[in-house]
Amino acid sequence: MTERLQKIFSAAGIASRRKSEQLISAGRVQVNGKTASLGDSADPAQDEITLDGEPVIAQSKL
Repeated sequence: MTERLQKIFSAAGIASRRKSEQLISAGRVQVNGKTASLGDSADPAQDEITLDGEPVIAQSKL
């Protein structure tokens, strides 16, 4: 299921949604090797999401 990148980063404990927007705007976030833009969504179970080249591990919903 796709979710906005800001929500994925917040759930993973990386940054707040507002801070995540700044990271995305700065070009530091990539999804499947392509630089993400504000408003982009991804499926954390299927897509490769990275911040500064490091993989983002999304928390699973219990």
